[in-house]
Amino acid sequence: MSTLAGTVKIAGDIEFFYEESGLSGLDPTNYTTVVFIHGMGFNGAVLRKLFPFGAEHNYRVVSVYRRGYGSSTPWSEKELELLQSSDNNDHKEYLCLAGLQIVGFLLAFAASQSIPKYAKEQKTGGIILIGWSFGAVYPNAALTTLDALTTDELRDLESYLHTVVYYDMSLVATGLPSPRPYQSYLFAPTVEERWEIFKRWISSFFAHPNVYSGDSSDLELIRPREDKPGSLRCLTDDEIVEITAPQMYATHDAATLAIKPEVFVSVVRRALFDKQYASQYLPDLKVRFVCGTESSGLFVHVVNEIRRCLDNGPSVVFGEGAEKARDVSGAYLERGNHFVFLDEPQWALAQFKSVVEH
Repeated sequence: MSTLAGTVKIAGDIEFFYEESGLSGLDPTNYTTVVFIHGMGFNGAVLRKLFPFGAEHNYRVVSVYRRGYGSSTPWSEKELELLQSSDNNDHKEYLCLAGLQIVGFLLAFAASQSIPKYAKEQKTGGIILIGWSFGAVYPNAALTTLDALTTDELRDLESYLHTVVYYDMSLVATGLPSPRPYQSYLFAPTVEERWEIFKRWISSFFAHPNVYSGDSSDLELIRPREDKPGSLRCLTDDEIVEITAPQMYATHDAATLAIKPEVFVSVVRRALFDKQYASQYLPDLKVRFVCGTESSGLFVHVVNEIRRCLDNGPSVVFGEGAEKARDVSGAYLERGNHFVFLDEPQWALAQFKSVVEH
């Protein structure tokens, strides 16, 4: 199956490049569009293995390349000034801008491709937006910008976007503290060494004493299994080059990673746990946090914390005033690591569909 590709232009001459499965095997009037946003250091090509299996779930699978990746428009100097600032307000403005651009992509793609709108009773049509790893920053930021949309834009978005999924959301992107201190790969002395260590670590498999206990001491955060090779093991050097972007990892994504935790916490609170805001903007939106049970415990911990929010109230995790405001839940895949869509793409897509429909 050949990969299809295109570009979508949004306001200000910004173009997003994307690859997709296309309409082969689908009824063009009745399918669901699934838009993936990749993580740090890995571009949209990392999700290509999902494309051949979209049609069996009535899915048109789209992988967006974030700004600066592939042929998508690089970030401007003015935008980067916000990111490189030491001011939390500038960082909030940057995330707002980044979120609005994701909304812009969704609306422009929906309009230019005439995709089917969401039919709630039939559970078909519309858009499922999936943020993977650090890529979850962007759909999460998008949910904080809904009050900046025009009436027409909000109406159009409501007719399409019905579910947001965060797969193995980066703990840093939630603003929550690590469950316990650990020696980070980021302490390696050079950027090149950090990238190589990160690439191996993030694609490894981890064995946890008990994924489901909710106790962080039952999670393995850093030491991967040595008896099970990582997900990149079957790829050639050329194939790894094709799906990675070390320069973006070392520059733009590293700068985004350095945004202060309180900024990320404020974004999550507004997107998911502000009752008044949620009641006015996409009130029927479903949000699903999902982790692979063989991913690092840092990703499992995010789902554990979300489930703790649901059991005891969001204020215990995200601070006073945070309330249950949307249809949010957390789920664990029965197996699979951070790159489950590379190792078992057909199974992974079926799992995502199951999570969305429950």
